Amino acid sequence: MGSIPPIPTNFITMKEKELSIALGLSRDFMKEIRTSYVEGEDWTRIESNKPKVLWEVQWTLDGVNKLRSNLGMKESVLMPKVKEGVVSGKYSNTRMLKVLIDGKDESVICRDNTKFIKGMKVNIRWDGIRWCISRHPRFNGKY
Repeated sequence: MGSIPPIPTNFITMKEKELSIALGLSRDFMKEIRTSYVEGEDWTRIESNKPKVLWEVQWTLDGVNKLRSNLGMKESVLMPKVKEGVVSGKYSNTRMLKVLIDGKDESVICRDNTKFIKGMKVNIRWDGIRWCISRHPRFNGKY
Protein backbone atom coordinates (compact mmCIF):
# COMPACT_ATOMS: atom_id res chain seq x y z
CA MET A 1 0.00 0.00 0.00
CA GLY A 2 1.30 3.42 -0.95
CA SER A 3 1.31 6.43 1.29
CA ILE A 4 -1.60 8.86 1.22
CA PRO A 5 -0.67 12.17 -0.46
CA PRO A 6 -0.94 15.22 1.81
CA ILE A 7 -4.12 17.30 1.63
CA PRO A 8 -3.53 20.65 -0.11
CA THR A 9 -3.67 23.48 2.43
CA ASN A 10 -6.44 25.34 0.62
CA PHE A 11 -8.87 22.43 1.31
CA ILE A 12 -8.55 22.70 5.11
CA THR A 13 -11.60 24.70 6.17
CA MET A 14 -13.13 26.49 9.15
CA LYS A 15 -16.77 27.50 9.51
CA GLU A 16 -17.42 31.24 9.65
CA LYS A 17 -19.17 31.01 13.02
CA GLU A 18 -16.10 29.35 14.61
CA LEU A 19 -13.77 31.79 12.86
CA SER A 20 -15.67 34.84 14.13
CA ILE A 21 -15.41 33.52 17.70
CA ALA A 22 -11.72 32.67 17.28
CA LEU A 23 -10.86 36.12 15.89
CA GLY A 24 -13.17 37.98 18.28
CA LEU A 25 -15.08 39.63 15.42
CA SER A 26 -18.85 39.93 15.06
CA ARG A 27 -20.72 37.78 12.53
CA ASP A 28 -22.06 40.93 10.83
CA PHE A 29 -18.52 42.24 10.35
CA MET A 30 -17.43 38.87 8.93
CA LYS A 31 -20.36 38.95 6.49
CA GLU A 32 -19.38 42.46 5.37
CA ILE A 33 -15.72 41.57 4.94
CA ARG A 34 -16.51 38.36 3.03
CA THR A 35 -17.68 40.37 0.00
CA SER A 36 -14.11 41.50 -0.68
CA TYR A 37 -12.80 37.90 -0.86
CA VAL A 38 -13.17 35.41 -3.71
CA GLU A 39 -15.89 32.77 -3.37
CA GLY A 40 -14.50 29.35 -4.21
CA GLU A 41 -10.89 30.26 -3.32
CA ASP A 42 -11.10 31.97 0.07
CA TRP A 43 -14.54 30.79 1.19
CA THR A 44 -17.37 28.53 0.06
CA ARG A 45 -20.95 27.74 1.00
CA ILE A 46 -22.00 24.35 2.39
CA GLU A 47 -24.97 23.06 0.39
CA SER A 48 -28.23 22.29 2.21
CA ASN A 49 -31.98 22.22 1.52
CA LYS A 50 -32.31 25.84 2.65
CA PRO A 51 -32.24 28.82 0.26
CA LYS A 52 -28.70 29.63 -0.92
CA VAL A 53 -28.41 32.78 1.23
CA LEU A 54 -28.92 30.63 4.34
CA TRP A 55 -26.21 28.06 3.49
CA GLU A 56 -23.37 27.92 6.02
CA VAL A 57 -20.10 29.58 5.01
CA GLN A 58 -16.71 27.98 5.51
CA TRP A 59 -13.32 29.62 5.00
CA THR A 60 -10.30 27.88 3.50
CA LEU A 61 -6.93 28.06 5.21
CA ASP A 62 -5.66 30.43 2.51
CA GLY A 63 -8.70 32.67 3.04
CA VAL A 64 -8.15 32.71 6.81
CA ASN A 65 -4.48 33.62 6.31
CA LYS A 66 -5.40 36.45 3.89
CA LEU A 67 -8.06 37.72 6.29
CA ARG A 68 -5.65 37.67 9.23
CA SER A 69 -2.91 39.47 7.29
CA ASN A 70 -5.34 42.11 5.95
CA LEU A 71 -6.61 42.79 9.49
CA GLY A 72 -3.02 42.91 10.84
CA MET A 73 -3.45 39.97 13.21
CA LYS A 74 -0.67 37.63 14.22
CA GLU A 75 -0.82 33.81 13.98
CA SER A 76 -1.36 33.48 17.75
CA VAL A 77 -4.56 35.56 17.62
CA LEU A 78 -6.50 32.66 16.08
CA MET A 79 -7.78 31.05 19.30
CA PRO A 80 -11.00 31.28 21.28
CA LYS A 81 -10.98 34.00 23.92
CA VAL A 82 -12.31 32.27 27.06
CA LYS A 83 -12.08 33.78 30.53
CA GLU A 84 -13.22 32.77 33.97
CA GLY A 85 -15.53 34.94 36.03
CA VAL A 86 -17.65 34.81 39.18
CA VAL A 87 -21.41 35.35 39.19
CA SER A 88 -22.10 38.47 41.24
CA GLY A 89 -25.84 38.84 40.64
CA LYS A 90 -28.86 38.21 38.47
CA TYR A 91 -31.18 40.42 36.48
CA SER A 92 -34.94 40.04 36.23
CA ASN A 93 -34.30 39.25 32.56
CA THR A 94 -33.55 35.50 32.71
CA ARG A 95 -31.20 35.74 29.72
CA MET A 96 -28.72 38.01 31.53
CA LEU A 97 -26.24 37.56 34.38
CA LYS A 98 -23.96 39.95 36.21
CA VAL A 99 -20.44 38.45 36.26
CA LEU A 100 -17.27 39.78 37.89
CA ILE A 101 -14.55 39.64 35.20
CA ASP A 102 -11.06 40.88 36.09
CA GLY A 103 -12.47 42.89 39.00
CA LYS A 104 -15.19 44.58 36.92
CA ASP A 105 -18.92 43.77 36.80
CA GLU A 106 -20.09 42.91 33.28
CA SER A 107 -23.43 41.90 31.81
CA VAL A 108 -23.25 38.43 30.25
CA ILE A 109 -25.71 36.63 27.94
CA CYS A 110 -26.93 33.16 28.94
CA ARG A 111 -29.79 30.82 28.03
CA ASP A 112 -31.38 30.78 31.48
CA ASN A 113 -30.00 32.28 34.69
CA THR A 114 -32.14 30.21 37.09
CA LYS A 115 -29.47 27.51 37.64
CA PHE A 116 -26.67 30.00 38.38
CA ILE A 117 -25.99 31.06 41.96
CA LYS A 118 -24.08 34.01 43.36
CA GLY A 119 -20.37 33.20 43.82
CA MET A 120 -20.37 30.45 41.17
CA LYS A 121 -17.32 30.27 38.87
CA VAL A 122 -18.25 30.38 35.16
CA ASN A 123 -16.38 30.28 31.86
CA ILE A 124 -17.27 33.10 29.48
CA ARG A 125 -16.22 33.93 25.95
CA TRP A 126 -16.23 37.06 23.81
CA ASP A 127 -18.30 36.58 20.62
CA GLY A 128 -17.22 39.83 18.98
CA ILE A 129 -20.02 41.97 20.40
CA ARG A 130 -20.64 40.84 23.98
CA TRP A 131 -19.74 38.29 26.65
CA CYS A 132 -21.56 34.93 26.56
CA ILE A 133 -21.61 31.97 28.93
CA SER A 134 -19.61 29.04 27.52
CA ARG A 135 -21.27 26.30 29.54
CA HIS A 136 -24.56 26.15 31.38
CA PRO A 137 -25.14 24.19 34.61
CA ARG A 138 -27.38 21.12 34.68
CA PHE A 139 -28.30 21.52 38.34
CA ASN A 140 -28.62 24.54 40.64
CA GLY A 141 -25.05 25.80 41.19
CA LYS A 142 -23.39 22.69 39.68
CA TYR A 143 -22.12 21.61 36.30
